[in-house]
Amino acid sequence: MKIVSLWLLTVVAGYAQQYEVASIKPNADSDSRVEFRIEADGTLSATGITLKRLLMTAYSAQGFRIVGAPAWVDSSRWDIQAKPDRVASPGQVRPMLRALLEDRFQLRSHSEERELPVYELSVDTKGSKLRRIAEGETTPDIRVAPGSIQFTKATAATFASQLSYAVGRPVIDKTGLAGEFEFNLKWTPEIGEDGGPTNQGLPPGTREQMPPPTDGPSIFTAIAEQLGLRLRSATGPVRVTVIDAVQRPSDN
Repeated sequence: MKIVSLWLLTVVAGYAQQYEVASIKPNADSDSRVEFRIEADGTLSATGITLKRLLMTAYSAQGFRIVGAPAWVDSSRWDIQAKPDRVASPGQVRPMLRALLEDRFQLRSHSEERELPVYELSVDTKGSKLRRIAEGETTPDIRVAPGSIQFTKATAATFASQLSYAVGRPVIDKTGLAGEFEFNLKWTPEIGEDGGPTNQGLPPGTREQMPPPTDGPSIFTAIAEQLGLRLRSATGPVRVTVIDAVQRPSDN
């Protein structure tokens, strides 16, 4: 393993923040672990991570919003250690990671708006079944598993954003509901729902931590019966990150 100095500059708060040293190497085929951590000081540590997952973090984008990349971006796995030259704030991590990918993976990209399939989330004809959360009643908490989304306190827009991971396309909040609510949704995912591993930035074939239920309703039925909402297919403008060029990193 070779370690090289990287002069990856990000001007934040009046000074240049950089990864001082970074190591990127292919993951061993015998190592099935998938780990990804960003420490409090900005140090990045990853085992068996895909470039797709790194792109999702660097651009704060869901997997389906990253388009134009070659197939290996979803499947090839990498071990990465990157340490900043000084403690990095949370707001500095993404620019530093983008600079790292541009330097080592020769990444070139741009952002554009495309007309793509979406879902619109609205209130069902029978009315919402959501319980409104009063100010100070509880603290926000989220628990997500295959076939399950639970929020103790969230807006409809936040819930719609989380739903997009489950259905693998953007979900637009059209409920018109103001305030914060409790969401408790359980369903039986069909093949291709829950986004699949590559939509989550995981290698193909990655096993879920928990098996999904097998005896519940579809997500569309569950949303109507449990929440009093509905999902409708539509098309709409979606902001995506287009990968113009990318290469596997060299050993140096």
